[in-house]
Amino acid sequence: MQVFTSALVLGICITAFVLIDIKGFKDRKETTSIAIAQMIGFNSISALEFLDNTAANKSLSELKGQTDILNASILDKNGKVFASYTKKGSDPKFQFVIPNERQKNIQFTDQNLLVYHKILKDNQTVGHVVMRFELSELNKIKMDVLRLGIVLLLVGTVLAFLIAMIIKMYISKPLLNLVTVIQKIKDTADYGMRITVDGKDEISILATGLNDMLSTIEKRDNEVALSKEQLNKQNTLLQSVIQNMGDGLVVVDEKGKFILWNPASEKIIGIGLLDISQEKWSETYGVFWPETKNLFKTDELPLVRALNGEELDNLEIFIQNYKKTIGNFIVMSASPLKDELGNITGAVAVFHDITERKNSENEIKKLNEELEQKVIERTDQLAKAIETLRKSEEKYREIVENTSDVLHTTDYKGNFTYINPACKKLTGYSQEELIGENISELVAPEWRERVAEFYLNQYKHKIDETLYSFPIITKTRDQKWIEQTVTQLREGNRITGHKSIMRDITERKAAEQKLKESEDQLQTIFNEAPDALIVINEEGNILRWNPQAEKIFGWPIEEVLGKKMRDLIIPEQYKESHMKGFQHFLETSEGPYINKTVEITALNKKNIEFDIELTVSTASILGKHIFIAFIKDISLSKKLENEKIEADRLVRLNEMKLKLILENIGEGIIVTDTQKRIVLSNHMAEEIIGIKQDSETHNTLDWSAKYDLYYPDEQTIFPSQNLPLEKALKGESTDDVEIIIADSETKNKKRVIISGRPIVDENNYIIAAVANIKDITYYKQLESALEESEQKYRKLIGFKSGK
Repeated sequence: MQVFTSALVLGICITAFVLIDIKGFKDRKETTSIAIAQMIGFNSISALEFLDNTAANKSLSELKGQTDILNASILDKNGKVFASYTKKGSDPKFQFVIPNERQKNIQFTDQNLLVYHKILKDNQTVGHVVMRFELSELNKIKMDVLRLGIVLLLVGTVLAFLIAMIIKMYISKPLLNLVTVIQKIKDTADYGMRITVDGKDEISILATGLNDMLSTIEKRDNEVALSKEQLNKQNTLLQSVIQNMGDGLVVVDEKGKFILWNPASEKIIGIGLLDISQEKWSETYGVFWPETKNLFKTDELPLVRALNGEELDNLEIFIQNYKKTIGNFIVMSASPLKDELGNITGAVAVFHDITERKNSENEIKKLNEELEQKVIERTDQLAKAIETLRKSEEKYREIVENTSDVLHTTDYKGNFTYINPACKKLTGYSQEELIGENISELVAPEWRERVAEFYLNQYKHKIDETLYSFPIITKTRDQKWIEQTVTQLREGNRITGHKSIMRDITERKAAEQKLKESEDQLQTIFNEAPDALIVINEEGNILRWNPQAEKIFGWPIEEVLGKKMRDLIIPEQYKESHMKGFQHFLETSEGPYINKTVEITALNKKNIEFDIELTVSTASILGKHIFIAFIKDISLSKKLENEKIEADRLVRLNEMKLKLILENIGEGIIVTDTQKRIVLSNHMAEEIIGIKQDSETHNTLDWSAKYDLYYPDEQTIFPSQNLPLEKALKGESTDDVEIIIADSETKNKKRVIISGRPIVDENNYIIAAVANIKDITYYKQLESALEESEQKYRKLIGFKSGK
């Protein structure tokens, strides 16, 4: 395959080389032949008009110096031969056929090049110039290039064959052995197989690495098998626990379909698992509210609420159905089941029978009534104890009422039962105004739900003491932040109220808010920075990684935080110098790249190396250094810079080609910008009007400074603003304007024909103008001489003047 590919590529390259060489020869031949035909045609206008065959044949005889011209003829406007030339040894009877309008004026045959050129005067065809060139030089070029191509093809094929044999010996054979072993491992899943390693080359290193990887896979495969065995044991144990637990356990999927219903559930409910819709759960299983004995609505059912994301604890339910005709009380807790993304995938409910407990509560109620009587008897005894307590309370009250913190007690509902005088300074309300009011009336409206939930949680879980901060609204409608410590008051196991200490933390909260706003502003600046920003600590671990860093390197923030920066974005060739420089700075606080901008390369997540612009700054926080890297991706600008260099090279090359063409045509060419500065001109322009391009100063084109301009009558002054180049800069195209230019010093006159065209950009704005200049002084003199000769001959043969 390598030999075939090499031979094919060499063949294509040689073919392309031959075709390009042939095309180049044809293009040069075409340009030269057109120029010769144009020169002969221009010199033959007068001869055709005055039927001067001698002058025409004389023009053609000058072609003897062109050894490749076989035949040349000047035809009149009717296509008849007016004058002809035949190279010695060529076919004098060769006939030219004038092509029609749809055929090309340049025709290549196997052996010849045929050129047809119209001879025009005043835009009228007065004849044709036809020429036949031999192409023996082209055939010689073909054969030389073909011989060279065959030699190169043979040599390249032999070299490719030798290289292929070497590759087969040292690379292909070990690779095939490697592939064979891998295929066997794939087919048999036998990770105990190993590859024989014979050397220390790259393939041997690869085989050694594969053997190590197979050892690791074999080890992990054994570990997975062991884990599966343990998992199966755990699943068996879990199933045993579920089947034998005393509480009912029911699980449904996200569509509300039962997927688990343990034996205890069937024993408690009386009915087992049924494949029914949610709307029939209440009626079929007999789910009632315990107080009213009303059926649960579908959206009130614990499992339905759990499927909607709600968690329920210890909800009391009464069950009564055709299997449980007497009915029983249960307590049910339900929770949603969620996947790792937080999506609800089902719900689980756990419940147990509390019928016996309910019966016990009724018995306890009777006992309570009996105890109430005993309480009355004890009241008198307690009155005496209260009096004793009253005296100690007075001392306590004195301390409480003179403290700066607000001390208060509330009943279990949160209504103030006592509050010290410090409440006036904090809330603006007096003691009398607050006693009996609920503490929630002081809480800022937008916080009431959160505060109620917090203290409800303390009440439900019987948490002895909590600390919570929230805003309150004072009597003057100002907002203040308070920090409150709440301790539960109990009588036995029953919560009777709370005692609390309330402290004003408004100033501290304001300071915290300012600190948070400052941090938020800093984070916003960090996130919105146009460049990648990376912060690392003294260990080289990444502490911060902004969105632009994610965009440039492809690593999301959660994958980089806490990891070594050198392991993620620093190319292998820079890692050693990076670690040395890093350690040097930690020891000396000096570094060659600190606070300097350098261009270097980095790696992205795809392990692609690209150009960046890097600036590193340092800071010290709590005696520890941190490093802040500002990174800009300059790979695109580098690419554009390289493309610009290449484009500039192509522009210079095209300019050279253009100048070569301009220097070989018989007309003067001048290109000016919109300020009339000459940006391009050829030697013919300099020869005709004495104005040339200066690559350093860009001369301004001003003919009126050197020449006097006249119409063809040589008397009427030609306005400079009507020059074709001036009109072209205004967007107007002009063809063949004949002008007399007279040198202001020598008074020498030239007769020229000028054409002008504007040059516009893609938005149709004029950016430059081009002028073509032909010196027709000699031809006009010749024309005048011919007219004089014609008048002379007319008189000689008897014509009157003017007839």
